[in-house]
Order: sequence, then C-alpha cells, then structure tokens
Amino acid sequence: MKPRALASDRKNSVFCWLFAASALCVVCCAPPAFAASGWTDAGTIGEFNQQPSTTPGSEMFFFTVSVTPASNASGCSVTTGFYFPITTDLQKRLFAMLLSAKTSGQPVRVYYTGVCHLWGYAEAQGMMIP
Repeated sequence: MKPRALASDRKNSVFCWLFAASALCVVCCAPPAFAASGWTDAGTIGEFNQQPSTTPGSEMFFFTVSVTPASNASGCSVTTGFYFPITTDLQKRLFAMLLSAKTSGQPVRVYYTGVCHLWGYAEAQGMMIP
C-alpha cells in the first residue's frame, strides 16, 4: 500500500468516527419533544390512572378528558390524555380540582405544556372548571 493511500484511509476512518459520535450525541442528548401549548376545550373526565411503582409512569398521575382532538395541539399521540406529577402545591391543587370535577360530573379545561410523556400523554399544568 502506498503511504499516501494509508494517510487517506486514516483520515476517512477519523471522519467516520467523528460523524458517528456526533450523530449519537444528537440522538441521545436531544431534549424532550415540545410542541404547542394552550387550553383545551371543556370535556368530562374519563379515566384516572396511577401506575404501580415498577413502571416508568409511577411518579405521574394520568387522566383522560373527552376533549376534541383539535383542541389539544400538543402533538402528543394520545389527544385526550394528560399527566402531571403530584409533588408541588400547584399540582396538589390540580389533583383536588380533578377529583372535585370527577365526583360532580363537571367539565374541565386543561392547560397543556406541549411536553409529551413516553406513553403519548400531554403534560398538564393548569385546570379550569367552567
């Protein structure tokens, strides 16, 4: 093999390694998917879902609301599904509002952030009982 060809092969090998490392960084270090945020239309609460401690959703409270898919522009795959952790005072108030609306049958509007959970539910950060 000629010395010039060997140098060219090394250059190509280094370039391939740098390209692969850059691609891996882009894929693995990407932030969560964000889309639009806003308020849904009013809908009745469907399912409440608290997963057991052995699942990826164990820290989150999931629920569904019968909103029209067009009113949830979050881009998440479950257009009627929302979630939030119940750790802050705000989230505890949201949970209390959900329970109240569920037991009384009142409709709710949900403020979604545009962050999608692994399971396709939109993150909720606000609640309104019209």
